Amino acid sequence: MNGNTGAARLSRANGGARPPIDGSGDLRRVLANFRVLVALLALAEAASRPLSSVPLIVAAALVYAAYAVGLWAMEIANRPVASGRMPVWGDVAAILTLAWLAGPQANLFVLLLFFPVLLAALTYGFAAGVQVSVVAAVAAGGLAVIQGQQLDALSHPAILHPLALLLIGPLVAGLARAGTRRSEQHAIVERLLEQADPRLGVRRIAEILLQSLARHCDAELGVLLVWLADGEPRVFRCDAAGRVRELSGALGTTLRDALANLPPDIASVHHVAHLFGRIPVRYRSGFQVGNQQPTNAGRQVMQDLADALDARSLVAVPLCRRSPYPCRLVFESGRRRFGPRSAEVLAGVMEQLGPVIENAALLERLAEEAIATERARIGRDLHDSAVQPYLGLKYGIEALARKAALDNPLYRDIHALQDVAVAELHQLRELVSGMRCDGGGADNALVPALRRQARRFGELFGLDVTVQCDDDLHAGRRLTAEIYPMVSEALTNIRRHTAAMHADIHVGECGAQYVLHVTNSHDPSAPPAPFVPRSIAERAESIGGRAVVDLYTPGVTDLMISIPKTPRESDHDNNDRKPDQSVSRR
Repeated sequence: MNGNTGAARLSRANGGARPPIDGSGDLRRVLANFRVLVALLALAEAASRPLSSVPLIVAAALVYAAYAVGLWAMEIANRPVASGRMPVWGDVAAILTLAWLAGPQANLFVLLLFFPVLLAALTYGFAAGVQVSVVAAVAAGGLAVIQGQQLDALSHPAILHPLALLLIGPLVAGLARAGTRRSEQHAIVERLLEQADPRLGVRRIAEILLQSLARHCDAELGVLLVWLADGEPRVFRCDAAGRVRELSGALGTTLRDALANLPPDIASVHHVAHLFGRIPVRYRSGFQVGNQQPTNAGRQVMQDLADALDARSLVAVPLCRRSPYPCRLVFESGRRRFGPRSAEVLAGVMEQLGPVIENAALLERLAEEAIATERARIGRDLHDSAVQPYLGLKYGIEALARKAALDNPLYRDIHALQDVAVAELHQLRELVSGMRCDGGGADNALVPALRRQARRFGELFGLDVTVQCDDDLHAGRRLTAEIYPMVSEALTNIRRHTAAMHADIHVGECGAQYVLHVTNSHDPSAPPAPFVPRSIAERAESIGGRAVVDLYTPGVTDLMISIPKTPRESDHDNNDRKPDQSVSRR
């Protein structure tokens, strides 16, 4: 049994109940206002009773009014009661007490029991509304029978009102849920549209959607697959703490394949419970998003996904249905049970938010194309303004080298300068070539560039630099263009600020990141003060990475730079690894 089941058991052991399916604070405040009105109406009715019974029933009505005002104040202060359905049953108990004290003339108090029925239906769902309706009707009928026996007469109105509550209560609950479903979707969509600006990008919008909807659905796990035309598949995962990260590697590939197998245009729900703690009982339902028609398609796929995630209750809805590739949103919870209504609400929300994700992806592609165009323009400008003059300088040095005889005291210096000019020209041409083409593929451009830089530092500054890398390292020119300046600055800092004559560069991979170590030695008896090279750290953070300096090893300064891979490079890496078949939350 996984950790989520244990968490669910702990929640139940602590007296927790299934949370409200409607997390709208506005709705809770409206219902709190209605409770105050019901309490005032009960107080007015109690005050109109005969003088002999007024003190006791008015005192009870005042207690109920104080209870209602207290709950109203907590809602206004944004401190809602977190004790399950206690407010609902508190209303039922208070109104039944007033009906008992009112005696045979309790008809109005019995009719007030429709309020807790409405409250339960709006807050906890249709089943809860029916449950409260039945319990309240039976209790009111029992009171009528007892009071009728005491008076040796049982009036028809005394039985008619509880019977009406029993028959009309479920209808009230059903109409309440149907009436608020669309308003609930509208409230969720309106709240998310205020935050989900397409200019923020797909990743940020995925974080907003997963965090907000997971909190609304009381989900412990959320997974979003975004796979749009002309784009790579991207999988985002939200854990129970609300942390969202983009998955890559074997786990991302496995989840992508599992979600892609779900049938298109169908929202599905899967729930499993264990009878007597041992026998699994499964509940499945689904409907077509377009026409709301029930369907059994995809039942086995949902069961396989639930087994893979070790999920107790699972809901999956499609999004961006115009995309030629599958896009899915999945939530899992061990604390609550998803039903068809949960799928309907999520499907309605994603039907309106899907275009936001599509627009964000379109803006990202347009930005990438604009960047590529600008890089090509700058590359052409550099070729005309820098490469050509550098060629002239190279030709001039070569002509001077041919004139210098072997016995010329400047012979060695001129040829060394010629080698430097050739190397720099080669590097400049490679830079211009990378800017004028896409340069996104994994063509092992990083390590050769670092080795050329190490050789250059050794020749110009006498700093001995060793470059080591993993054998299966793949990094394209675009990533090389980001990493290369950071390594160059690190070597420059070593030359300027330390007395070290040797430095080591190690390039490796750790999951979905490239990890670089630039190390040099220092005097163990006089270590440098803790520091972080600001410009290197800022450059790393700008591309989603991080830079830290480790001084814990005596005599060694270790600059560690972690840079996330691009999605394409992550997929390239995945082709060489066996996918992990376990995608459980564990």
